[in-house]
Amino acid sequence: MNKEALAKLSTQELVNKYTMAKTIVWLFSIILILALLFLIYVSIQDGLTPLLAVPLALSAIIPLNVKHMNAFKKELDSRL
Repeated sequence: MNKEALAKLSTQELVNKYTMAKTIVWLFSIILILALLFLIYVSIQDGLTPLLAVPLALSAIIPLNVKHMNAFKKELDSRL
């Protein structure tokens, strides 16, 4: 989100979006870690599988979400 779009949101909307982004980042991180551990276990049992690349490739989404979360937090801090 750009700075102008964040400035138009109310404080309550920003708090809701920040909380939602934080929850999504944590849940997505936990799911990716569990998927990676499961696929490592499967690889040990059955041999190397190309599915190991899926959690690693999807982990690139986490920094983008953290960036948005930080933008929400920065806007909230500037208002308070």
